[in-house]
Amino acid sequence: MILEDALRPDHLGCYGYEKNTSPNIDRIAREGVMFRNCIAVASHTLPPIVSILTGLSTASHRLVDARAYAGWAQSPQWRDRRTPLKVLAQKGYRIDGELVMRWAPLGFTCDTPADRIQSYLEERRGDRWFFLAQPYPTHLPYNPPDEYFEAFLDPGYRMDEDTRERIEVVRRHLIVHPTGVTSKLEAGEAEALPDDASDSAHKRTVGVADFDADRDRPAVDALYDGEVRVFDDLVGGWIARLEELKLLDDTLVIIVADHGEELLERGHVGHCSCNLMGTLYDESIRVPLILRCPRILPKGKVVENQVSQIDIMPTIFDLLGIEQPGLMEGASVRPLIEGQSDCFREEAFSETPPAGWQALRSDDREIWSVRTSSWKLILNTRRSGGAHRYELYDLVSDPGELDNLYRENHPAAVRLEPLLEAFIRRARRSTV
Repeated sequence: MILEDALRPDHLGCYGYEKNTSPNIDRIAREGVMFRNCIAVASHTLPPIVSILTGLSTASHRLVDARAYAGWAQSPQWRDRRTPLKVLAQKGYRIDGELVMRWAPLGFTCDTPADRIQSYLEERRGDRWFFLAQPYPTHLPYNPPDEYFEAFLDPGYRMDEDTRERIEVVRRHLIVHPTGVTSKLEAGEAEALPDDASDSAHKRTVGVADFDADRDRPAVDALYDGEVRVFDDLVGGWIARLEELKLLDDTLVIIVADHGEELLERGHVGHCSCNLMGTLYDESIRVPLILRCPRILPKGKVVENQVSQIDIMPTIFDLLGIEQPGLMEGASVRPLIEGQSDCFREEAFSETPPAGWQALRSDDREIWSVRTSSWKLILNTRRSGGAHRYELYDLVSDPGELDNLYRENHPAAVRLEPLLEAFIRRARRSTV
């Protein structure tokens, strides 16, 4: 499983992007199954990681913010829990990965450095393994090699000095927020997950920038596209190594992202833990999902039906022929791959704190959403009560989610409100 951080599907060639950002990923899509509408459970990293690897919604696992994560590793409820990865281990699979000990209660036992992944593939060629790679190129800061940045700049585009200064902030900082908001890091509040000193490119630093979307977006897009190409190069190297070892066609390769990324659609760059202005619009929660394994999956299949990240682990178990009674809420997407599109649920649920991992202790804002292939209902609220604002978008006629159609008697709102409210009630009854 190659789980890239903050990767948008609409910047990949296989999803229709016109620039050559992803030749290796495009190959995997041509030789496998691509899902056009996979929805993340949140717009920052922690909840999607847990949902992908457990098949549970955020309403069940409740690992949705730094507050919940703080006591997670020591929680007997999780340390002793029978998780899907622990079941795979019992079936004889090694459970390994890169940067995975942050998620140790899920079943990981050691980290493999990024520069050792190709060696791992060779050393374990005779084993059965589940390996989670977690590269970071498309996460802020966006600072690809200059040749990649320049390759994706629009012909004739020239940066003025103000744009150049803002772009330098994007190239140098992990947290890039507008004026008027404060991150946990700046406030000096303790963080549940220490900074990873081993990754100098992604140390937690803060830059402040108020963007001019019209002037800055071509440069921001070019930086991001350059990082997509950096990520694609990593994928190409791993795929080439599997081919050299004659393992590729015996390996289920999954490419997915934890969440999407804002690229100035709302005036900000990054996602909630970076810009502190996070949302649940599609640029933040729509992610790529590609599966390749020619022995068990068709070639060149495109699935239009909406799926959720909670469906990934049930699909793995289904494809491996392993029973998973009672472990997961998600459903295998195998019926969709086989053309049985009328038996899959319509809704996908997401939630996020607007400032994500960097939310201050006093910040109790919450955003919730329920999405179908045609409609999205969003609720903005607070844990302490009071604020309660709905948004409703027609995703067919308004894919950019710019025209809020909400009214109490709107047919889509009448249908979706009870579903979202039931999800929220279930979440608030749950504890980590």
